[in-house]
Amino acid sequence: MKKIVVFALLPLLAVSFGCSSSKPKLVVLLSVDQMRGDYLGRFEGDFTGGFKRLWNEGIAYTNADLNYASTETGPGHATLSTGTYPAKSGIHGNEWIEPDTRNDVYCVADSTALPVDGLGGKLSPRNLLTTTLGDWLKSASPQSKVFSVSVKDRAAILMGGKRPDKVFWYDGRSGSMVTSSYYMNSFPAYVKDFNASGWIEKNVPDAWTRLLPEEVYERFGPDEFEGEGLWNGTTTFPHAFAKDRKADQIRTSPYGDLLTLAFAQEAVVAENLGQGNATDLLAISLSCTDYVGHHYGPSSHELHDQLVRIDRGLGEFFAFLDKQLGKENYIVALTADHGVCPLPEHHSRVERREGRRIDYNTVVRTALPQAINTLMEEWKISEPLIEKNAFLNYSAAAKAGIDSLTLERRVKQVFLKLDGVTDIFFRRELLSPSTPDRPYLSKFRNSYNPGRGEDFQVLACEFCLLSTRKTGSTHGSAHRYDSHVPLVFWGSTFKGQKISREATSADLAPTVARLLGIPFPSTLDGVPLPEVKLQK
Repeated sequence: MKKIVVFALLPLLAVSFGCSSSKPKLVVLLSVDQMRGDYLGRFEGDFTGGFKRLWNEGIAYTNADLNYASTETGPGHATLSTGTYPAKSGIHGNEWIEPDTRNDVYCVADSTALPVDGLGGKLSPRNLLTTTLGDWLKSASPQSKVFSVSVKDRAAILMGGKRPDKVFWYDGRSGSMVTSSYYMNSFPAYVKDFNASGWIEKNVPDAWTRLLPEEVYERFGPDEFEGEGLWNGTTTFPHAFAKDRKADQIRTSPYGDLLTLAFAQEAVVAENLGQGNATDLLAISLSCTDYVGHHYGPSSHELHDQLVRIDRGLGEFFAFLDKQLGKENYIVALTADHGVCPLPEHHSRVERREGRRIDYNTVVRTALPQAINTLMEEWKISEPLIEKNAFLNYSAAAKAGIDSLTLERRVKQVFLKLDGVTDIFFRRELLSPSTPDRPYLSKFRNSYNPGRGEDFQVLACEFCLLSTRKTGSTHGSAHRYDSHVPLVFWGSTFKGQKISREATSADLAPTVARLLGIPFPSTLDGVPLPEVKLQK
């Protein structure tokens, strides 16, 4: 039996949009992890499948932005599904430090959620403070089904919301789709069959190779480049899978996403999604672009091939839905949880623009403690002045006769002398409406949840990659390359168009809710986009 979850819905805005018989039978909520907003246009000529359909036939907002600073997977998926920024959803990072206990918290951790059939467990949406599109749908239409799937647990869970029908994510150790007792006590038969089907052995080759001719990829640079991560000692194709590690390695390849789509297809059939009298929601997050982008960077042959291959996979998935449901009976909403910083080595040497890799250990674990120790000696303070790199010891400073404003001013001076640091935002600045405006302040405010937030947040310089690694790239900053994401709505009756005005990923959920004619909370940060309309 599925666990019954009782929770209080946020105040709902009563709306009536006069929906007709054109209401879709299935909504596909699609997220591509770490897909920058420029990728659809950049690789447009190489797409022949799902991305081509969405880009050419959909309503695409080319200037969509997250509009907050914590550009990570957890906040990204919470925002696109709830229509609220991290400040309200409470998912303001993949992890955070609880202010009262100083304990580390994973965004979807739940010690009460048990494994199912010996797999998964320990995870649920209990840390999510707001409701999602799926929750609004279930409240308005209890017979509707909500299903969510991803390689990443936090992506599947946060897209699914508080009371979905089923949520699954991938376990790289067992090569299985798993869940937790928050959702069910035993796997359905089709899940057991899929896990036992040997999908990886049947569908993943011995090595990941390029799908297209090499010269197609060379338009954006060479295959071998300094700063890219190694796979079996090399950065170049082909990338051989180790037989005893293939289940784990496919996450850093297109095959993890192709497995996700194959599983989603099985779920559509087994769960009869989109085949009843009510509208169903299928949330899919394709995670592997994130792993590939982290390892090789956004201008690598690997990232290019990753997108080309999932374009083909999405094309096949949409063709399946066309046949299974009818092209006119479903809509697709595409976005991403975040972008990624250019590989500094590529950005500076190929694109001839500034880009720097800064050693995190040198800055945060060496230079910062030395500077803070100097300040402590000046004030004759023996207690730690900064705790867990996130909290200021105001009480220790007060004992030394240092008021809070002076403490913050001096700490800011310390941080601004560190290599790669541009600004620092303190709690009082983020919460006070009287704080004078300055660049990125609003983005940090939109990210900041006061009940779970640190005493300060730091802004790194643009195109500066602060990392403990000498290879690969990352995200998490307030800069445009991390916050610019695609936002596309496709339906068979939509008129394809490119819209350049500003929009945010928070607009996705209320836009779909309006299409379906269901109430949504009046406290959202996102708004329904007027160009996205169903045609009778």
